[in-house]
Amino acid sequence: MLSLMICEDEPAQTAFLAELVQRWADRRRLPVQILSYPSAESFLFSYSEDPAGDILLLDIQLDGMDGVSLAKKIREGNQRIQIIFITGLPDFMGEGYEVDALHYLLKPVREEKLFQVLDRAADRLQQAPRTVLLPINGRPVRIFTSDILYAEAFSHTLTLHLKNGEEALRMRLSDLEEVLGQGFYRCHRSYIVSLEHTRQVLRTAVVLDDSQQIPLSRGAYDGMVQAFLHSS
Repeated sequence: MLSLMICEDEPAQTAFLAELVQRWADRRRLPVQILSYPSAESFLFSYSEDPAGDILLLDIQLDGMDGVSLAKKIREGNQRIQIIFITGLPDFMGEGYEVDALHYLLKPVREEKLFQVLDRAADRLQQAPRTVLLPINGRPVRIFTSDILYAEAFSHTLTLHLKNGEEALRMRLSDLEEVLGQGFYRCHRSYIVSLEHTRQVLRTAVVLDDSQQIPLSRGAYDGMVQAFLHSS
């Protein structure tokens, strides 16, 4: 399901945008969840609890924190979300290019123009690297699956080994296996490996592209070989 958020301090404008978004989703036959926020502060409060979402329709001229400042905070840890600025004044359209906004829409927003921009946003999301939301340090964090080398369960701890370091998770390896899904393989009762980062499959080990060797159980050998071949 596509998650689309509207941050707008005018209730009538919020309702209008939500109606247009639902109409767009119905025509494209896309399931969509529409969430609305009356201020940047209310958005950040919700976002800190669950930093998810695919598309953000963001008014630049908000009471309190403005839309450009909010976008900069979002971009500190999220490059995937598609930000579409909305403004009533052309003078504001030059602001915020550093936050990689997809587009600027002038009020009153026209249906045809909004639909075109939402189509572009949906296309960009399909091309974007896949991410997963994982519990790290007590809060959900979005991680690119391409950054994950392997996961290791030891005693009561679960460690996610990434290209640039490690992260401790509070979840079971079987639950992580379900979240990661396609592109990963449970090669051992204590290990899940990335097929993308697998260089070679030996009888007793999986060799990663950084030369690390991950244990491979005897019963998982045939399945690992098949998964590796189909991922190539």
